[in-house]
Amino acid sequence: MFFLLVGCASISVQEFEVYKTAFDKTNEASTAILDQLALQERALFLRHYKYARSTIHFEPGLARFLTDSVDPPGTAAFRGALQVIKAYNDLLYGLESGQTAQTLAAKLSAMESATSSSIVAVGGVAATATGANAASLATSMAALDKIFQTLLPFIQLGLKYRAQEEFRTFLVQNYGLVRDLLWQLRKGTSVIFPVLTAASVREFNEGGAMSAEDSKRIETYRKLLADWVVLLEVTIKALDRAKAAAEAPPTLVDNVTGLTVFAVEMETAAKSAKTNLAKLATK
Repeated sequence: MFFLLVGCASISVQEFEVYKTAFDKTNEASTAILDQLALQERALFLRHYKYARSTIHFEPGLARFLTDSVDPPGTAAFRGALQVIKAYNDLLYGLESGQTAQTLAAKLSAMESATSSSIVAVGGVAATATGANAASLATSMAALDKIFQTLLPFIQLGLKYRAQEEFRTFLVQNYGLVRDLLWQLRKGTSVIFPVLTAASVREFNEGGAMSAEDSKRIETYRKLLADWVVLLEVTIKALDRAKAAAEAPPTLVDNVTGLTVFAVEMETAAKSAKTNLAKLATK
């Protein structure tokens, strides 16, 4: 039985509840960071490709760059990965807290929906940067897309499970793919940074001088992404611990301990990210 440990079930649940609360705050911070990315990705594209706002032509393939109702492609891929990770966490917590297989199946269906909606074309993503940045961005998105394509069949297979033990096995088997998503998000911060800072460095790249305000904004973005890297790394450690608990014999009384420590780290990094996001809002 997944996480329902003899003699320490309540302790296990308490540990995981603390972690889940911290992860939810991490998810909020991540969502806010991606909101920033969506704004900058769209602005960068529209500034670089003037024809997108032609007075006589409309290109349907550019719709995600032209409307504020959905994310542009690059941001959509990152946000989709985050949704899958959150859904996976919800499944872990559901098993830990003894939810029924029917409830877990509903969560899995939501996970499938999040994954399906995140399989996006990567061709237009490279248009948000130029030169080496374009190649790096396209590579990053292609890697995410490959993971989505691999993960989706496993999720669809899991929809047939109707027992907690089957869900436990499913989560253990798919853990590596979810972990890859987290590492891909971490790696993707090097691609996100030049998109976020493009507006601030434009005049400098064109031979002008960078203002003190732009320099501060760039530094704030750097700190914000550093906070996000910490959040992602701690999430990986916490999920490693949770996965080890899933595989451990149920007689071990301490195989879920340690999540509280990770939760404290996540809370601290999320608070720092919130502070830096507030600074950006005032610039």
